[in-house]
Amino acid sequence: MYCKKIECEGYRNIEKASLELSRDVNVFFGDNAQGKTNILEAIYYFACGKSFRGARDRELISFDREHARLELDFEDKDRERRHEVRLHRQGRRECFMEAIRTPRISEFVGRFRAVLFSPEHLSIVKDGPSERRLFEDIAISQLYPAYMASLSRYNKILSERNALLKEPEAFSFKGMLTVLSEQLAREGAFISEHRRRYTEKLSEITADIVADMTCGREKLSIDYPCFKTENDYRELLLSNTEKELRAGGTLYGIHKDDMPVTLNGSDARVYASQGQQRSIALAMKLAEGEISRIVTGEYPVFLLDDILSELDRSRKEYVLSGFDGRQVIITCCEDIPELKASVFRVKNGKIEN
Repeated sequence: MYCKKIECEGYRNIEKASLELSRDVNVFFGDNAQGKTNILEAIYYFACGKSFRGARDRELISFDREHARLELDFEDKDRERRHEVRLHRQGRRECFMEAIRTPRISEFVGRFRAVLFSPEHLSIVKDGPSERRLFEDIAISQLYPAYMASLSRYNKILSERNALLKEPEAFSFKGMLTVLSEQLAREGAFISEHRRRYTEKLSEITADIVADMTCGREKLSIDYPCFKTENDYRELLLSNTEKELRAGGTLYGIHKDDMPVTLNGSDARVYASQGQQRSIALAMKLAEGEISRIVTGEYPVFLLDDILSELDRSRKEYVLSGFDGRQVIITCCEDIPELKASVFRVKNGKIEN
């Protein structure tokens, strides 16, 4: 899979741009706050249906505009495709595939696939469980649209259940709590099974990459001890209602999951050095791309947002050496002369090839 062309209009500080990209390496360079990351954000929007920087849709529209438009031409193993996103400050976004509007974002996400490396991802290992859950949720959603739809339903049910548990008269609504518990157990089991299978592949491939990085000195494992069936979740939720009423929230479910990482038998979050944690995070992102290839039959597009400046020379060389035959789009503060690449200069939202 590769991105052929990206068009942006009224997006962030980009008034209008139409960029044709190389199948291999593309470098966007320039000073900070000029718009380099906005290009990657626009491309990645087609992969996950939202900004990877946590911005709301209306915050992506240029200050002097009411609308923004993004268009992506890409090619997968089957054919060429064209997707479009229209953002409206006062209304809902619109997503189009081959000029046909798609009513559900779960139908849009996963058609174009990308793996994003950013400085924030170097904290996947040392941060809390929510970061690892988010990492897997984004990766799995690109591969299995039903997972994203289930996750959306789960979060909606969870919100309703938590609101009910906070009600002073919640004991009067035990019937409704039972219904919501049944629904939460069903969605939770579906999500848990996908996380279990993904974590098994992630652990195997990441361990191989870490061993390769360290010439076999370090052994890594990623586990998923939280796996539960629908019956397991149902029993936990129905038998602990009074405890949850006292707590005012749902205490059991996939929103509490963790995927602990161990290095040479010890918790990497606690005992691994900062350099080791960075190596593991990089290996996990490389493994994400490899799993995408295994499941879909082709590599995704790799997006590196100012990541090279965060790495020492050996890690930088390892990352760059692993992208033969894959499309890579890199942002950095200066050109990288050792790379054979299509180079774009970015200044004040203007982009020159």
